[in-house]
Amino acid sequence: MIELVNTKKGMIFLLCFHFALGLAVKYAAGIAALAYAGLFGIFCYDVIITRDRNSRAGFYCLYLMGMEMIYRMVGAPFSWELGKYVSILILIVGMFAGRRKYISYTFLFMLILLVPAVVLAENPDPVRLRKMIMFGISGPLSLVFAGLYYYHRPISEENYVNQLKFSFLPAVTICIALSIVANIADLEFKSLQSNTAASGGFGANQVSTILGWFILLALLVKFNKNKLTPYEWLDWTILFYLLLRAFLTFSRGGVMGSIMALVLSMTILYLTSNLYRKQIKKFIPYIFLGAILLVVVFMVADNITGGMLMYRYKGYSTNEMKAGATKHEGSMLTGRGEIMEGDFQAFRDNPFWGIGVGMGEQYREMFYGMAAAAHTEYTRLLSEHGTFGILFMLIGMIILPIVHFFRETGLVARYFFIAFLFISMFTMFHASMRLALPGIVFGAAFVHIVPAKKPLPLPIAETIDG
Repeated sequence: MIELVNTKKGMIFLLCFHFALGLAVKYAAGIAALAYAGLFGIFCYDVIITRDRNSRAGFYCLYLMGMEMIYRMVGAPFSWELGKYVSILILIVGMFAGRRKYISYTFLFMLILLVPAVVLAENPDPVRLRKMIMFGISGPLSLVFAGLYYYHRPISEENYVNQLKFSFLPAVTICIALSIVANIADLEFKSLQSNTAASGGFGANQVSTILGWFILLALLVKFNKNKLTPYEWLDWTILFYLLLRAFLTFSRGGVMGSIMALVLSMTILYLTSNLYRKQIKKFIPYIFLGAILLVVVFMVADNITGGMLMYRYKGYSTNEMKAGATKHEGSMLTGRGEIMEGDFQAFRDNPFWGIGVGMGEQYREMFYGMAAAAHTEYTRLLSEHGTFGILFMLIGMIILPIVHFFRETGLVARYFFIAFLFISMFTMFHASMRLALPGIVFGAAFVHIVPAKKPLPLPIAETIDG
């Protein structure tokens, strides 16, 4: 199925299909949910009969991860965590069907580190206990299995960039769904809190997160001088609308995470590569155009919200805005600080073993005033997994990325690696691992992109000389 992106007719068919799926979100929600499960089945069949040719399971996984939000918007009839489950399963199918001999023992060790906290979880209600464990462990599991599949997996640069187009297609469905479920003309902005109505009635933080992922993916592909669709004007139209809808959610994490990931990727390449510094002059027009697009979309969104968006991004509260405050006094963490303090207290009480998967809510309730779910994955790992959580983060999120960065010498590989790594890390900070996105994208950052035979024209080149 993924070969359809190789032809113009095939790509147009896929665009029309995803347009129709977007309409189904409002007018045939059951069909949209069945389509998600059905596509997973089709993808598995395709991976098996092709023996995972061109590592297609990895791109099907990124696709299912991106489509997870649509599945949740129609009510998630099968399982709320289905997005993580199907992402993990398609990767497992890919590993067996592709008969890959390489195994990352680092990620296997990280998998073992998760076990003690599962054993410690307890609840008198078996059903509640199962839900607690699956909700708390499915995110880290998606990260580990993504690492097992993607780590040092060789993919040619041409196939990599081309198949990312398939992974971007859910963005079309989300754009259409938001347009008809939450029409901009019908939206009202009365507060500076995250806007659920502008997010289609769903969690603004999660919608913003998935929109931010598609924004980053679009910019990475466009800056690499490739098309996402057969038409240049359609690429920029989709990107414009993704930015606009992300701004209107009033949830800053998605937009800020995508922009920061892109900027950090370019900055680190600039500091570590003489060749990149020489070529950056050719890249300036694209940076300039990208900056203009961002400013223009922000101004349009700010106008739609009656100027409230600017206050939101300055960190003001609704009361401060109404009072005409000239200086912001509050915290930009919007309640996450109290939740994090509950996690820190849990770790201080149980520093070695942790308190067990899903057991953090009672500690957060003591400091937050309610049994709030974790918003920051790092403190959740600390409280629920204790020392094992520290080792998990130290090995997986610090040592492994540093080693991989110096091992990968291609600029294209480093370009995507840094951007994917940082958007995953940012997402884990502001949205924990509620979605499959942070775990899957984290693992996907570690692929080995085999350089193209011909150098790319803009600023991504084949090798690093300094």
